[in-house]
Amino acid sequence: MACRYPDRWLAYSSIGAQVEGTQFVALKVPLEKKYFTNREDESFTPDDVVQQIPNLGLVIDLTFTSKYYNPLEFQQHKVQHKKILTKGHEIPQRSLVDVFIHTVNKFLEKDDNKGKVIGVHCTHGLNRTGYFVCAYMILVQGQEPRSAIKAFNDARTHSMERANYLNHLRGLKPSSYDPSLHPPTDNQEKDRYRREARSNGRHHSDRYAGNWRDRSRETDHRQDFSRSRYSYDYGGYWRSREWQDGDRYSRSDCWRNNYRNNDRYENRRDRSRSNGEEASTSEYRPRNREDDYSRNKRTRNTDNSL
Repeated sequence: MACRYPDRWLAYSSIGAQVEGTQFVALKVPLEKKYFTNREDESFTPDDVVQQIPNLGLVIDLTFTSKYYNPLEFQQHKVQHKKILTKGHEIPQRSLVDVFIHTVNKFLEKDDNKGKVIGVHCTHGLNRTGYFVCAYMILVQGQEPRSAIKAFNDARTHSMERANYLNHLRGLKPSSYDPSLHPPTDNQEKDRYRREARSNGRHHSDRYAGNWRDRSRETDHRQDFSRSRYSYDYGGYWRSREWQDGDRYSRSDCWRNNYRNNDRYENRRDRSRSNGEEASTSEYRPRNREDDYSRNKRTRNTDNSL
């Protein structure tokens, strides 16, 4: 039995023409071969994309899922693949647009890719795809918003439908993209950005929006996260304790060790007497919302006559 197509997938053409003035080609999402069991005439797989676009060099996937196809199907044809998870129906975050611009610029920097095409797709290859392509044309190439939108619609042979996308694109300022204010997210490019920032005298730590690992490298805290205070005081992830003795901990070992380090466990050992009397130690501290009588039944009032 064939898998179910995405909603309205058949209503859109598979591939559009190359957008004028760019190397972009918009297409709808290709699907794995299992979707076309007993309906081969509707087939549109990654292999079909490569056959229909011989000079394809890069595919940018904007869908918010990875279930439609395996990126290796493009990579085995020596076509690069970039996944940018983007939710539908809502205006994409500026950070995603920056990743898109950086990916395209990095691809175009190489001389071998000058004559190659960049395929961009979401589910239908229309709204999210049109937004990212038009944003690049406006912010980087300096085209006017209306002309960029028109060029995309003419090449795709379908017009963008989302009013919120169109209104936001019309509000963008041409040639307003500044790479120094929007650093890349790729690790190698981050290092290059740091070197350029140092050479230009910029304080990149104020503008650089990296993750916690990268921010920790910019400070004096050079220890590994698995050895941090958080890992010791609050448990952390059980695999973070592997470095201590070079042997893998199991979850049960981790929980057992955490419990032994708890004051409640130590005081419970002091109170474990055969006659049931409370231990003489006064170091026991009840937990929050735990009444004093709960730790010693002898102090609990059991006189029903009152």
